[in-house]
Amino acid sequence: MFNHWVTILLTIAAVGSAIGTIFGWFRTPIRWLRSRKKKALTFAQNDLFCFWCVGKLNDQSVTLVSGRWRVTNSSDRDVKITNVRLSKYVHQSARLAMRNPEDEGNIFVYGNFPIATHQTLEVEVVLTFFPSIGRLPEPIISDVIFTDNFENQHSVRSKFTYGSKPASKSSRWSRHR
Repeated sequence: MFNHWVTILLTIAAVGSAIGTIFGWFRTPIRWLRSRKKKALTFAQNDLFCFWCVGKLNDQSVTLVSGRWRVTNSSDRDVKITNVRLSKYVHQSARLAMRNPEDEGNIFVYGNFPIATHQTLEVEVVLTFFPSIGRLPEPIISDVIFTDNFENQHSVRSKFTYGSKPASKSSRWSRHR
């Protein structure tokens, strides 16, 4: 009886080592294939500028969702962001603007301009929703789906806090109070 279990354990060990050796042989090519499929675009959310707020338009409640991301193109070709949406909601309008972060002017240009190879641009998105979405004062957490000109979809988990974006400069009137 004891010899029977020893034989089974030795067989399992032998088969396990053979499988381990085979996977060892394939580990390098698998890593190489994975590295070839790098993401073309990487996104870094700017938390200070990701917010949502509620308003009224013609007596109808409206939600405005706004966000900014630094987008880096790590591919070997220029990429354009052609569409943006939230995964959980259907928007009525979407506005896309881009800015070069190395540019000394803080100017966003609206449109879908190419992000050159190994370049980083700041992307601003403003989405409008009728009827209103979100619950005050909870954040809206959703995947933002960016679509590029090659029809690749880039999903970015994002959090939009309730309220408006922070003031970039303090007013000179607020310093005299």
